[in-house]
Amino acid sequence: MDDHSLSVLEYPRVTAAVAAFAESDGARARLAAWRPIADRALRNREIEALGEAIRRTAESGEWCRTARGSLATALDRDSHEPLDGQALLGVLEWLEAGRETRALWEEVAPERFPRLAEQVAGLPVLEPLRARLALALEPDGRVSDKASPALAKARSALARDERALEQRLTKWAHGFGESAFVTRHADRFVALIPAAGFPRRRGIVHDVSGSGQSLFVEPLEMCEANNHLLELRATALEEERRVLRELADAVLGQSEALGALEAGLVALDSLRARARWAREVLAIALTPGGARLHLTGARHPLLAMGERRAALVPLDVTLEGGARLLLVSGPNMGGKTVLLKTVGLAVALAHSALPVPAGEGSAVPEIETILVDLGDEQSVDRGLSTFAAHLQTLGAMAEKAGPASLLLCDELGAGTDPEEGAALGRALVEHFAAHGAWGVVTTHLGSLKRVAGEVRGVVNGSLEFDVATMTPRFRFVPGVPGASHALDVAARLGFPAAVLARAQAMTSEESRALERLIGDLHATRREMIEETEALGAARATAEAEAEGHRNAAGHAHQTLNDLRRRLTRESEVLLSHARELWQTVQREARRADKSRMPGEALKAEIGKVEREVEALEREAERAAGPEAPRESLASVDVGRRVRVTDLGVEADVVSTPDAEGKVVLQRGSWKIHSHVSRLAPAGEAAERRPSGRSAATWASDDAPPLEIDVRGMEVDEALRTVDTGLDRAVVAGLTEIRVVHGIGRGVLRAAVERHLREHPQVAAQRLGAGNEGGRGATVATLR
Repeated sequence: MDDHSLSVLEYPRVTAAVAAFAESDGARARLAAWRPIADRALRNREIEALGEAIRRTAESGEWCRTARGSLATALDRDSHEPLDGQALLGVLEWLEAGRETRALWEEVAPERFPRLAEQVAGLPVLEPLRARLALALEPDGRVSDKASPALAKARSALARDERALEQRLTKWAHGFGESAFVTRHADRFVALIPAAGFPRRRGIVHDVSGSGQSLFVEPLEMCEANNHLLELRATALEEERRVLRELADAVLGQSEALGALEAGLVALDSLRARARWAREVLAIALTPGGARLHLTGARHPLLAMGERRAALVPLDVTLEGGARLLLVSGPNMGGKTVLLKTVGLAVALAHSALPVPAGEGSAVPEIETILVDLGDEQSVDRGLSTFAAHLQTLGAMAEKAGPASLLLCDELGAGTDPEEGAALGRALVEHFAAHGAWGVVTTHLGSLKRVAGEVRGVVNGSLEFDVATMTPRFRFVPGVPGASHALDVAARLGFPAAVLARAQAMTSEESRALERLIGDLHATRREMIEETEALGAARATAEAEAEGHRNAAGHAHQTLNDLRRRLTRESEVLLSHARELWQTVQREARRADKSRMPGEALKAEIGKVEREVEALEREAERAAGPEAPRESLASVDVGRRVRVTDLGVEADVVSTPDAEGKVVLQRGSWKIHSHVSRLAPAGEAAERRPSGRSAATWASDDAPPLEIDVRGMEVDEALRTVDTGLDRAVVAGLTEIRVVHGIGRGVLRAAVERHLREHPQVAAQRLGAGNEGGRGATVATLR
């Protein structure tokens, strides 16, 4: 693409802004020089990686590491300067960055970010070199003692002899007073002692203090030790140099892999910088292609980063269905140039695999050439006036106009005679449209506004302008040209009334009529938008109220269910009391105990319990509200097989319904009292009632057990469990059931045996057989 046009669009400022988000020098330099990518396959791969980088950056945690500086100097084989510790430390930092980057991706599934994972997997693994450098170098770049046994030995001897010499010299210096102390001068240990009275024959004077009151003295008897230290230092230094040469050779031996490592990390850092910038300006990864230009919520990248971005009005621009040229008209300062640059930058950024500040669903066509005619292009040195410079650019546009070109013209036809400028502008627009070029053209010329209705592929557009306040709204209006409002703006700015009146008189009626028509169109459109927004708000309110109603209904339903469960529990307690009373009646009748409760009183007590149960059922039915209609039986005849819906069992009709609809059923040896409203034809799926208690003696949703396990229970709890299990077994039509009580001390077994002997539903009992639990179980035969 044309670099001059990109510069006019301020594309380099955008890439510089993106580069600021990079951490490595290489990535910053790479992004600052970033340009559109012509190779479609390469561009699409970059865009896919960018999309993954944006998604990954939105998650927590880092996913890339880099290092300072560049490896170019360290890997330069032609350099005559050997690598020192600092240069090798820089190499180690890049190796550590590669290692850490790979570690960050170890727990990430590759299929989530395939492009990024592929780039990370492609980073060279240089672990032996990294481990060698890490062992040989200290954090400040010095060679470590671990780098060489010979170096460690030389440094150890040097340190030992230095301590010994320092101790000797300190003892010698104390003889010259408290102010004397040991120091170094030119790599030799000396003592700083008072100059007065010191006999010069006792040592070598290396220097005098600035005041002249002290001498730097090396005693003669310690010269040999100092000389020995110099030799040891030279030995250690030579060994350090040898180690550094070996490390440098190892680095140069891996120069190609190290270059690939740096390039890979710089590429990842570049992707991360683009993703960070995308989050800053709310941009997306956009792949060019197709036959439409559709930007939703598009923003100028530089304005999206500024302090006024909160007040920035997004643009919605669409060219599709054969429309390729957009003519934007309207007053000055209305935002036409910003619109033109926004479209141009969106296309350029998409072709550069850079984030586009627009909403999801946006699309741009694939473009090969972007040409821009914008601003003052006059060139003094080339002898070009402003208009001549514009003509030169427009001529280049006419030559390169085609389906793969984007042409952006600001103030087409301006700068010369209006009639000739309009004619030239129309001819260019017709030429662009005939060659299928994409473009955005801004103009003030009224005659060009009519081109949209006369030339195929050209559509009008404008930017909203508040006539009352004479201020732009920066909202794009498709399909409607814009009025210039030149005289209105002049009046608002205090232009002389007489001059304005004369200008209005000189304006043709056709121009005034066109301005009025355009104004009416904008007013009508604003009214439609306001009505649409009002309808949308009303719909949102209605949906919110409907949601509130649904929540309230759900809460009421939950409350009813809670009430039903409570009533069910209470009715079960009453029925349990009724069973206990019935069992008392049976036991008293068998024992013929004269002291038992009179039969009439017991009968009255049972009737009272039954009435309480029925009252609870009626209350549960009222709480439940109206039920869905259930298919009723056509007839309830004696001997017919029916299903008791609230019990979930089938039984035979013994007696026809009485006046109240009550009916008696027979299931095995168990009689069931129910109501015709709770009966259904046999074979239908059992219906579980959400609440309430059945009208029969007992009901359960679970399958009846084949045994009753009471091991570990107290006697009272065990007997209640036995009663419940026997009731369920009888309703289910079982003939036998096993009670598992264990052996223990026999207390629980004896209580169970006594209880079963007196139980009205048990015909006989026996100890369990060998395969039934033996003495630890009792098998009851049911009536």
